[in-house]
Amino acid sequence: MSLSAPCPSPTLSSRRAEHSAAAGAPAAQEAQTCDVDEQAALLQGWNQRYEQLSAGCFEGRVTSLHLGPIQAWREFSSQALHQTGALRAGQLAIGLPSSIPGNTMFCNRSCSEGHAIVFSGDGPFEFVSPGGLEIIDFVVEQGSLEPYLTASEREQLQAQLAQPHLRPVSAHERWRLPILLSDMQQCLAQTAPGALPPRQLDEMAGDVLAAIAAVLRDGVGSEADEQLSYQRRAHIVSLARERVVATGADGSLTVEDLCQALAVSRRALQYSFQEVLGISPQSYLRAVRLNGARRAIKQGSSVSDAALAWGFWHFGRFAQEYKALFAELPSQTCKRYR
Repeated sequence: MSLSAPCPSPTLSSRRAEHSAAAGAPAAQEAQTCDVDEQAALLQGWNQRYEQLSAGCFEGRVTSLHLGPIQAWREFSSQALHQTGALRAGQLAIGLPSSIPGNTMFCNRSCSEGHAIVFSGDGPFEFVSPGGLEIIDFVVEQGSLEPYLTASEREQLQAQLAQPHLRPVSAHERWRLPILLSDMQQCLAQTAPGALPPRQLDEMAGDVLAAIAAVLRDGVGSEADEQLSYQRRAHIVSLARERVVATGADGSLTVEDLCQALAVSRRALQYSFQEVLGISPQSYLRAVRLNGARRAIKQGSSVSDAALAWGFWHFGRFAQEYKALFAELPSQTCKRYR
């Protein structure tokens, strides 16, 4: 990947949101650098130090986004680096390399593209990265993840998250977070500063926190969840559907809510939906939301109002998913029922 010619200091490019991150409003920016110390300083709050290991001019780029309790970076560095640092207490970081062009070590463990890098403010971290590495990082307040984890999952993860480690991550979750980051940047770039409604920003943050929680809980569960009879699984699905109908599932009902209401684990709910309905509980809830948005459009709501009312904050993505389910765009539904 080629970048611009060396420069004396970080330069901002692309659109920069005229918001104050400290005030809780979204903020996004992109910077290019030609010095490792400048690059390290762009990841604010990490107390990070970079040492350049390979020979040559350094070229780097950091795209950052701050949204509520979430900080996100997409970082590229042209040279091999030795990175050390620490988060402040109460924070948690997830790193996902998009490609690994050489030897990569995290806390003395070899890192591959199938790993998520996980560390918290409980201790320092050490990262040896090759030249040409591109990685996305998310930092969140640990407390903000609690609504997206069941009590059992929080208990199982507590000891694991106290130590920096590499975590195997599924292909789906591996690509979900980069797509969410790109979608958020696109929304901020296409909208005037301060124009995004609070509900849309809340949905953005919620989707990112849910995706981070999914990376953390991958593999968490017990063998007993796999031994349920078909009758028990069918009963779980029936109770879950009753719960969805009773609450309306306008985008606020989550898998975690169902697990808590039915007193079952996430894995038990997953297996039950897969065996009985042939889809995951997440896919079922999304289908319910898409159907709800379709009914709202048919009853006179605008496409954007219907999407946002049912928890879809990226309207282009909403249109794609709507067409995949109903074989027509939401605008076509709107036109036909007008």
